Amino acid sequence: MRAIRPGLAVFCLCLLSVAAQAADRFAFVVGVDAYPNLGAAAQLERPVADAGAVAAALTQVGFRVTLLSGTVTQEGMLRRFGSFAEAVRPGDTAVVYFAGHGIALQGTNFLLPSDIPAIEPGQEMLARSRALAETDLSAALRERGARVVVMVIDACRDNPFPKTGTRSVGQSRGLARTEPAEGVFSLYAASAGQQALDRLPGTDPSPNSVFTRVFVAQLRRPDLNLIDLGESVRDEVAKLAETVPHRQVPAYYNEVRGARFVSLASPDELPRPGATPTAVAPVPTAPPPQAAAPPPAPEPRIAALPERVPPQPIPQAAPQAAPRVPATASFSYPIGLDPSGDNWVALRSLPSGSAGTRLAKLGPNALFTVVGRQGAWVAVRLPSGQGGWVHGDYVGCCRRAPAAP
Repeated sequence: MRAIRPGLAVFCLCLLSVAAQAADRFAFVVGVDAYPNLGAAAQLERPVADAGAVAAALTQVGFRVTLLSGTVTQEGMLRRFGSFAEAVRPGDTAVVYFAGHGIALQGTNFLLPSDIPAIEPGQEMLARSRALAETDLSAALRERGARVVVMVIDACRDNPFPKTGTRSVGQSRGLARTEPAEGVFSLYAASAGQQALDRLPGTDPSPNSVFTRVFVAQLRRPDLNLIDLGESVRDEVAKLAETVPHRQVPAYYNEVRGARFVSLASPDELPRPGATPTAVAPVPTAPPPQAAAPPPAPEPRIAALPERVPPQPIPQAAPQAAPRVPATASFSYPIGLDPSGDNWVALRSLPSGSAGTRLAKLGPNALFTVVGRQGAWVAVRLPSGQGGWVHGDYVGCCRRAPAAP
């Protein structure tokens, strides 16, 4: 035992070094229910409870949360957001959640603080100066180097400003559809122009809005990546709203590369750019006598390789007859193909659409195992032993191998 203690000490120190380089996860959560300058109809019931529920859920899954709720002024929100953004470092994940009123002005969505004045048609410049542009918040986090920014907006309600005839400040209902910047995943409580319900009519036992009660439940699921989260929330909210009946279909827009490998409920495994964890040889131990091979384990969630590591081709197995694949084996497979077009995705020698060569065309029935990842590219190996790279946008999971004849 004494002989292996130095090795264990080195191993533990290296683990601490790697942990120190791990990306952090931050969340800025806001719930505004009080709008004293607007009419009684503009006051909301659920945003404070919504923000509290989201903050608790994000804290539970490992986020460092900044929470503002109730009466939140523009200055107060900007000051707290500035401090929040200062803590974000390159490689981190940042979530912004807002529940309250929002408006769309010329295709840009604005979040309304408590001290927004009653704005009449023709005063759009005043509205812009007293509200917070959604895109400004996400851009500030990207400028800080956040690798993943998730914007969750439960503000798709009726326009709270008074109308003059048929004119209003911004859209009369809901928010605008906006394409997020690179590295941003946006999730809205309703599609463009739709109204998000603050509560269900009648006796509603839930303290949360229709959207947020579903979002809180789904974000705790470690099996859901960002894309799955968006689709699950969309489907569940739409079903719940239809019981009223009401049409509310949440919308999500993704510009995060590798979003299928990012889960809010799991620690972010993407390493910081430039991080170089030290490789440590395992401490030698005597193998147990006649140790049986362990059963196949479920495919793990693959951590991204550091961006500074030069692309490497996947080693190819020696030519041999294709092995018989057990029908119980689980594989990844191509998704997002165009049946009316090429209907295949390229297996490439390097993680690049231009560098390297195309090794094969993988059709909709192809099966492969994920063995690594670099950036948006996934390293895979076919049952035949051939290895290569496939773009992550075209990788789905999971399928069973067809039964052998």
